[in-house]
Amino acid sequence: MSEFNLEILTPEKQFFSGAVEDAICPTSDGDIEILKGHQNLVAALGRDEIKLKINGEWKTAVVEDGFFEVRPDKVIIFAMYCDDISDYKSAKAKREETIKREQEIYKENLSKEKINNIDISKFIISAHRRNKSINFK
Repeated sequence: MSEFNLEILTPEKQFFSGAVEDAICPTSDGDIEILKGHQNLVAALGRDEIKLKINGEWKTAVVEDGFFEVRPDKVIIFAMYCDDISDYKSAKAKREETIKREQEIYKENLSKEKINNIDISKFIISAHRRNKSINFK
């Protein structure tokens, strides 16, 4: 079977570079299969699995967002994220935990801000009742 060069790049690393026999890339409209001699193409990359056939064996990885370009001499995939499925599950769990922690911190800070605003309002009302002027600098 004919091979072609394929490269997968992310902002953090070069995930893959080498010869493949077949590639199946996800798009928002469905998967596109790429074989040697495929016509030139630029397409948006969806969030899903990418499949590469290397030495007769299918390898699967997970990609998130980006685009890919099919050129006469090679295919280049630019993804915001790409990793093995096992690494993806671990990274996704870590991201979800980080998001949850950040949301908790935001809620806590928002609560503190509301309390501070209430305290300031009470002070202003109290000063107004005592007919004292407040000088803001």
